[in-house]
Amino acid sequence: MTFRKKILTAVVAATMAGGLFAQTALAQQTGAVRGIVTDESGAYHFSDALISIDGMNRSAVTDRDGRFRLDNLPAGQYTVQVSYQGGVAEDVTITLEPGETETLTIQLSRDSASALTEVLVRGQVAGQLSALNRRRHAQSIVDVLSSDSVGQFPDQNLAEALQRTSGVSVQRDQGEGRFVVIRGIDPSFNSTTINGLRIPGPEADSRAVNLDVISSDLIETVEVSKAITPDMDGDAVGGNIEIKTLTAFDLPAGFARVTAGGSYNATNEKTSPDIAGTYTNKFSLDGGEENFGFAFSFSKFDRKTVSDGIEGGEWSFEEGPDGNEYRMLEEGEQRDYILTRDRTSLALNFDYRPSDNTDLYLRTLYSEFDDYETKLENIYKFADGDIEALNGSGGRFIGAEMEKANSDSNKVQTITSYSLGGETRLQDWVLDYSAGYSTAGEEGAISEVGGVFVAEDVDIGYDASNPRKPLLFGFGAQAILEPGNFMLDEIASEDVFNEERETAFTLNVRRNMLFGDNPGYIRFGVKSRLRERENNIEVAVYEGFGADYSLVDFQASGMDFPLPGNLGPGVDFASFRRFVASNQASFELNAEDTLIDSAAEDYVMEEDIHAAYLMASVDVDRLSVVGGLRVEYTDFNATGTRVSIDEQTSDGNPVLDPFQGSKSYTDLFPSVALRYQLTDRTQWRAALTRTISRPGFEAASPRQALEITEEDDGVFERVAEIGNPDLDPLRSNNVDLRIEHYPGGASLMSAGVFYKDISDFFVEADTAGQAPFANFDEVIQTLNGGDASLYGLELEYTQQLSGLPAPFNNMLIGTNYTYTSSDAELPERAQKGRLPGQSDHIGNLSVGYDDGRLSGRLAATYRSEFFEEINEADDPVNDRYQDSHLQVDFTGKFRVSDALELYLNLINLNDEPLYAYFGDARYVSQHEAYGRTYELGFSYQF
Repeated sequence: MTFRKKILTAVVAATMAGGLFAQTALAQQTGAVRGIVTDESGAYHFSDALISIDGMNRSAVTDRDGRFRLDNLPAGQYTVQVSYQGGVAEDVTITLEPGETETLTIQLSRDSASALTEVLVRGQVAGQLSALNRRRHAQSIVDVLSSDSVGQFPDQNLAEALQRTSGVSVQRDQGEGRFVVIRGIDPSFNSTTINGLRIPGPEADSRAVNLDVISSDLIETVEVSKAITPDMDGDAVGGNIEIKTLTAFDLPAGFARVTAGGSYNATNEKTSPDIAGTYTNKFSLDGGEENFGFAFSFSKFDRKTVSDGIEGGEWSFEEGPDGNEYRMLEEGEQRDYILTRDRTSLALNFDYRPSDNTDLYLRTLYSEFDDYETKLENIYKFADGDIEALNGSGGRFIGAEMEKANSDSNKVQTITSYSLGGETRLQDWVLDYSAGYSTAGEEGAISEVGGVFVAEDVDIGYDASNPRKPLLFGFGAQAILEPGNFMLDEIASEDVFNEERETAFTLNVRRNMLFGDNPGYIRFGVKSRLRERENNIEVAVYEGFGADYSLVDFQASGMDFPLPGNLGPGVDFASFRRFVASNQASFELNAEDTLIDSAAEDYVMEEDIHAAYLMASVDVDRLSVVGGLRVEYTDFNATGTRVSIDEQTSDGNPVLDPFQGSKSYTDLFPSVALRYQLTDRTQWRAALTRTISRPGFEAASPRQALEITEEDDGVFERVAEIGNPDLDPLRSNNVDLRIEHYPGGASLMSAGVFYKDISDFFVEADTAGQAPFANFDEVIQTLNGGDASLYGLELEYTQQLSGLPAPFNNMLIGTNYTYTSSDAELPERAQKGRLPGQSDHIGNLSVGYDDGRLSGRLAATYRSEFFEEINEADDPVNDRYQDSHLQVDFTGKFRVSDALELYLNLINLNDEPLYAYFGDARYVSQHEAYGRTYELGFSYQF
């Protein structure tokens, strides 16, 4: 059969719904085979093993419990073949009678899979094998991380673990990975699920899920789907991240493991404790086989760290004393952060199998990210002074102003997930169903309290001879080092509460069937997601304190600052907080700023999404096709606030009015994915999909801040910043091609290309002059209208060097590289630009060694520079970029016994900082240093 005919046969077969009704009679003439694949002891099972019938176009892949089922087999004698990459094939001969089901327990003995049994649950090879087998048999384009894979790198959270996969990078906060970027797409354009349940994000202004909240210790597998299928949510332009936690049937009964250690940061010279544990057990509720079980996992990491930074405001063009024009730093900052980040994660899962045909489950997860932060800033306001000297590498300014700002906060982010569901198998029918509830949010454990101290008429300057670490300084009388020169000017407190709640119901029905002689299935289902989101900020701004206070009243000893410059006197945070608490009632409230800051960002949103889909899959010889159509209806309603200040027609006091918005729309998501087996070890894949990304919450919130103010010359200036509830979702048509070669063992060679055609891209624009703001000077809001395209190349190579002489035969090398390019229409720009967050080059390289007792892995992660944000719509000179990032990590393990293992992790060995700049790397926007981290601990398995 020619390839074109195979394609045609597959497409026609996938639409033969009439075949549903011919299957009942067929089932009476045929039989079925079901079973489980385990190791010799029966304690461990093989997921993603390929089960095939010799001489027939019939196969199945074992599920996460090692189970499989093959239906509609004619009566007769067969050879059932079991294969698992990294092991050897096992053959079992059976005789099948009409209308009967043969049940098999296939044990891969130590003779037939000696190496495989030893590495099944431990070591670098184990993690690679598990991931490769899952990826190899997936219906679409998927990258996989197993729990063993995650454990082979010193990653502190799930985001950092995912950066090891091809095409994935992370956005960092305080040196730690937070948001996941897939193929250069904004993190808010990804979807994230835990055990099949959609998870909202804790951030108030974005749909992105910050995965630093979730500990990597709780993970069983993570799958990154880069091409979705019709049974998946359609809002996944970047991709879908599916997180699966441990279940009772993943491990033997009575399994227990505890891991404990300490993490030492070289910058703050403090040790942070870290502990994690897992316990699973299984029981029999009816006196027979073990059919009920639970799995409990926990993790707690109390991370103490510091970061020191230098930040620059915008660089403007100014004339120097020599008459030449130079780019001048308008404002510079020295920053010192002291942080304690306490991450607590818990997962408790129950599984019950009342019969051979029904599985029931309850999945629960709770993750808490407790972030306590103190911050001290020196803010040099160069633009407020007179230029004494200015050239291309620095400047000196007299009669300027300097601020010293302090704040301390304790914000807690949480993610919770509860999912109740099951699967029932009725001959050729398979039903799965679930109901879930998830929440995410952020709340201040205590009010954030901050103050601003101002020193006027000071002489300050900067030296940017080293542009990455410019020196900010005072000169002359060095007034900036005298605490008595800094007068208390403002105090502000802030309480934050935002929460998102989602309730979801899902029903899927699958019918296994034959399309002629070709096996396949038809699957259809419905899903409802009911989402509510609330954002509430309470701010109090004070400008009068009953007396004059200076920094002398709250002075702390000088702060250590390892970057160029001198922080000068510090602030005693505890003393300042006590002062605010004791005297707040006598402070003079700035009613206008308080009202605006408290009300302008508040909103309540409801978003209901109802979906249905129909899909089919068929295997024709070496070709496998899955395709179908999904439809989603979205109903969005929100209430916010309009804040108006009008000095022309009223007294200029802020006026608050409720403001509402709504939007409903329907989207269709056709998709098709093909997999063609060129040889037993080589296959190519192709996928055509359509996806969307709904607008961010801040962009779509019904909020308006309108100001009409009188300038000194009597002219009224009209400016506004508004949300846009009428935004349409961003839509993307996607093409993926990939070829994969599996040489054997834990080895892989892969190459792929991808393309995304994006319409209705979200752009921030000035819409002044358009109704209803025809007479305004500036109106900033987010609009649809930008188009963009993104394309790239992914290469991956992993090789187990088992063919080399000892000790090199215990080595494993892995590398991946992704090239990405994009073109996006940007407002008020004649030329197209890159998508925000898109790096041209992303790469990973690791070299590992594992002899069963001693193991180690040296890993490097690289991401090239990327465009981050627009500061001036009509001038790219102040566009912000993040510089390239290369980080080197090491992990080493020594197995003392079968139960006890010691580990050593070295993180950020090359002490890579964060560096961002405006337009050109010579003009600093941000430089932060985090230092190296060393971890030492043990793992004990009972």
